[in-house]
Amino acid sequence: KDHHGAWIYLRRLSRFLPGHGGVNQLGGVFINGRPLPQVVRKRIVELAQQGVRPCEISRRLRVTHGCISKILSRYHKTGSLKPGLMGGSKPKVATPIVVQRILQLKHKNPSMFAWEIHDRLVLERVCDQNCVPSISSINR
Repeated sequence: KDHHGAWIYLRRLSRFLPGHGGVNQLGGVFINGRPLPQVVRKRIVELAQQGVRPCEISRRLRVTHGCISKILSRYHKTGSLKPGLMGGSKPKVATPIVVQRILQLKHKNPSMFAWEIHDRLVLERVCDQNCVPSISSINR
């Protein structure tokens, strides 16, 4: 059982993250928002390649069927065992040119609403519909 050490690690780690971890309906230990250890992910793929059905893999490794499906699906699409990206920031859309135009519009007409500025940026082709700053960003 090469994955046994991974479960011990998760159990110990979950003590330091109260409220974030737990035991799933199969008795497996997990931590919310954290990927399964690499050795467990690898074992899931190995068992699937040996013809073991996902529901049996789920029971053997005490990992939910949904998690098994997600890992196998990603592996079949990408060939990778790596977990998906977590969080990360969105690309910044308020470039210096966009900020400059927002300031010009606000200076020229201080009572202009943010949604009007938003629409104007698109209309004037300063931004396209996909990269225009949000109304809350414009208000800042």
